Amino acid sequence: MLHRVRGDPTGFVSVRPPGLRSDATSWAKIGRLAQNRDVSLDVIDPSGRIALMRLNHLQPPFNDVRVRQAVRLAVQQEDYMRASQGDDSSAWQTCRNLWPRGTLYYAGEQADLMPQDPGKAAAALKASGYSGQKVVIINPTDFPDIGPLGQVTAELLRGVGMNIDLVESDWGTVIQRRNSREPIEKGGWSIFHTTGGATAYANPAISPLVRGQGEAGWFGWWTSSDAEALAEEWLYAADDETRNKAAARLGRLALDEVATVPLGQFTLHTAYRRSLTGILRGSAPYPWGVRRA
Repeated sequence: MLHRVRGDPTGFVSVRPPGLRSDATSWAKIGRLAQNRDVSLDVIDPSGRIALMRLNHLQPPFNDVRVRQAVRLAVQQEDYMRASQGDDSSAWQTCRNLWPRGTLYYAGEQADLMPQDPGKAAAALKASGYSGQKVVIINPTDFPDIGPLGQVTAELLRGVGMNIDLVESDWGTVIQRRNSREPIEKGGWSIFHTTGGATAYANPAISPLVRGQGEAGWFGWWTSSDAEALAEEWLYAADDETRNKAAARLGRLALDEVATVPLGQFTLHTAYRRSLTGILRGSAPYPWGVRRA
């Protein structure tokens, strides 16, 4: 899809690879832009974005950590990235860690926690005592980066034995419904997906992916006094060694207890006329300072 900056007549656009529902001509458009001598095609945010699955910790079945862990075992990140970002793997990579690649506390893939093994997941789900409770995935049909993530999750979790209801709507409806803390019978939800800038999740004090603030925290409402203690330890650490150890323990704890499930890391391309100057690097196209050469 091509996204034109509103009110800018110069043709400054962001380009997203097609998702499952995207127009098949999008790749052709990207190719034409890349071949156009008057256009620069660039990654202005090299740190990229993280794709995420967020579970509702307040309601069954994901109030049981064993059921959440079964989901984590099943996730195969390459499937999510191919579905939402396309087959060009130069634009995405796995990130089995709640500290994004390229940020200070990323210390490698945690393959023991995320073996990407649906067989292990099915066995873990059976051992958890999961009794067929319905899992409602709220999912947008109008967001090419996010919609395919929910579709992959629905297929994956059905395969390991979960009772899945994929409820699809526009993104506005998804973000309204995710506010609900009610059971699914009263309009609640079990899973939603989203993406966010990698740098926004790099700070242990403010990353909603690892904070265990419960109902005072981000949608999903993971509660962990241990996580909160580690975030405080990081914040008030007297030296880098102590700070690094606290961050490592916090990231490991949050992934182990499945505060959030990471689904991969990707970059977006921005296309702009070569006659423009002042293009700023960052997590979005910033028009400030953009001028014609």
